[in-house]
Amino acid sequence: MSQTTSTNSSDAIADAMRRNVLEVFNTTDDVARRELIEALYDPNAHFYDAEGSVSGYDAIDAKIRTLQLDAPGLTFTIGVEPAVIDDLGRVSWALGPAGGPAVVTGMDVAHVRAGRFTALYTFLDPR
Repeated sequence: MSQTTSTNSSDAIADAMRRNVLEVFNTTDDVARRELIEALYDPNAHFYDAEGSVSGYDAIDAKIRTLQLDAPGLTFTIGVEPAVIDDLGRVSWALGPAGGPAVVTGMDVAHVRAGRFTALYTFLDPR
């Protein structure tokens, strides 16, 4: 039983998962972050977390900007490299001060269609 539809698509999904954590969520320049969101997300994408859900570029961008404002000086890193099955990807991440211990860890699970996220689910690990 194959775990992916093709090496190229699984590589592309894994790369998008990494870029989302390392680039989208760490980019504080509003214009640059918006360009990244538009490159990686479907225009009608949904972003789900414990606080609820939002959809579309504007709402996703605002959600990420709020997170950044609530966690000044903290950066996201990859905790466990992405894994892909068919059109789903997952990646574990950590949020903390550069070079310091994580204050929050979690996992993102995403559905990807035509190379873009259509849905992103963020889970926080229990502390």
